[in-house]
Amino acid sequence: MTSRFAKTSHRGGFTIIEVLLAVGLTSLLMAAMYSAMNIYWTTAADSYDEIERVQVARSLLRFIARDIKSVTFVEQDTLDSDEEDNQTEDEDAGTEMSSYDNGLFGTDKDLVLYISRPTRDTAYVDRQLLTDPNDRSSDAMIIRYFLADSGAGDLAGAVGSTFADPDSTDNVVGLARMQGDLAGLSLAINASDMATQEAASELIAREVADMQFQYWDGLEYQPEWDSTESNAMPQAIEVILKLRTIIDPNDPREPEDIPGWIPDTEHRLVIPVPVARPYVGEEL
Repeated sequence: MTSRFAKTSHRGGFTIIEVLLAVGLTSLLMAAMYSAMNIYWTTAADSYDEIERVQVARSLLRFIARDIKSVTFVEQDTLDSDEEDNQTEDEDAGTEMSSYDNGLFGTDKDLVLYISRPTRDTAYVDRQLLTDPNDRSSDAMIIRYFLADSGAGDLAGAVGSTFADPDSTDNVVGLARMQGDLAGLSLAINASDMATQEAASELIAREVADMQFQYWDGLEYQPEWDSTESNAMPQAIEVILKLRTIIDPNDPREPEDIPGWIPDTEHRLVIPVPVARPYVGEEL
């Protein structure tokens, strides 16, 4: 007679070593997947930031090109030598602007354009009634590009101080643009009315850390251009923008460790000036 205890049942299961091995392999697989996904998202984020940087630069350069191509210039009769001797030398951009009505005045960091652009609603007012920078008395306008710098003087310092971050140690706030009626801004410049000039200015790109203008005369680039003094316009203007990543000045991390940070980049565009005279080379 077979005892009822002769047969015993055995259930299948995992040993502790098998469980530990499975957990280890699963952890390795998850770590590999996380590493791959992290690399993917980091690369995707960097690519997005680079694309966004290029798009910002392209938009700014296109905006500047539009204004440069709207410049008006009428060649003036040559002044007598006595009249030229009476003109004041070494004047700053603001002083030069007050006596201009066409062409451009530019340095390597400051560009003043005298353009013609009608308003969409064509709602012009009499010059004597100009009280707001947005009012227009004609198609003629003044456009000025400059770096807003809280540590500078003149208009650049005023606009820079207005938009500066109190926690930032960088004086350069970004690219600023002044726009207004030729008659109205000329009166403000002649009267040293900084409030009106500042009201006509806006900060258009904090991403701009630096910029440079150069003026092609048909033979070589010049660091400055005065269309009234030279009685001519440059053949082209080279614009170089240096763009940066805007970061929180209170962030304790190094810039390289902040997501979305990329090094400063330079973006260049050569813009032809349509009202320039054709360049005639030297004849042998």
